[in-house]
Amino acid sequence: MPDVKLEPVLEDNNVDFRIPGAEETPPEYRMSRAIKTIEALWQEWMTGLPGQPAVSTLDTRWGSQWRAGRRSEVQWYSLRLEVIREIRRISKARRIAEISAMHAVAADHRQSSRSLDAFCKQLRASRKLREAGQRAPGRARK
Repeated sequence: MPDVKLEPVLEDNNVDFRIPGAEETPPEYRMSRAIKTIEALWQEWMTGLPGQPAVSTLDTRWGSQWRAGRRSEVQWYSLRLEVIREIRRISKARRIAEISAMHAVAADHRQSSRSLDAFCKQLRASRKLREAGQRAPGRARK
């Protein structure tokens, strides 16, 4: 058997050894449909649910490949991404840690009394209005 050189790869603070040039396929991870809170969504995105990879790790390692070709997963991801964008927007605007911004968004969600899905759609609509306002110079802003 020929000698095979393994290269160390650091993933989620664990060292994994892989054969250079070996073809890999992305995992078929399905985001949880049971998540109802911002805190749980943040956990799935940043650290992963128990025994599952973090969505951010999948994005870093595979880009959009891990959800490609699965329309329902692409749509689910896209809508949940609105929460992550809002957390990062608030973190930057208020100059606070993302975890603090996550708690602020979670409080907004609870106060809204909307489902997580409806809240995501509301965030998307608000973002699109903000972006439209930024593109239209000379428009009066409220």
